[in-house]
Amino acid sequence: MNEADYHRYIDAFNARDYDTLETFFAEDFALENAGFRVQGKPAFRAFYAFFHEYCQEQVIFKGFFPGKDGFVSNVVIRFTGQKALSQEVLDAKGYPGMTPVPVGVSVDVEFYIHYILNADGLIQYIKGAVWVPEAPSA
Repeated sequence: MNEADYHRYIDAFNARDYDTLETFFAEDFALENAGFRVQGKPAFRAFYAFFHEYCQEQVIFKGFFPGKDGFVSNVVIRFTGQKALSQEVLDAKGYPGMTPVPVGVSVDVEFYIHYILNADGLIQYIKGAVWVPEAPSA
């Protein structure tokens, strides 16, 4: 996957075009983030069917850093609350590391996301890391 492919991936994600998104994934790919793991395409669809009912996500591209077995992207993800989601519901669904976004509120979170590709160039593994800036000194 090159940077142009990644822009198509982001476009599909922002459009919630899961059919196109899945063309970028290996059958048994895994996504790890916020203390939970999604394994495989059916689990991916189930997670986003649930999450996007409550929260809209928009990926804003900042950078693409190719590597030996994959790449790292730097993105800002804008989360906008659409429907009330409690921590209890997240915990019950198995997503305890996620934080609910209040309805009508948008929160921008910067991520560095590591993508490992398989031999066919498909995404095998995704792991997100949140960048938290240092507090300004007084």
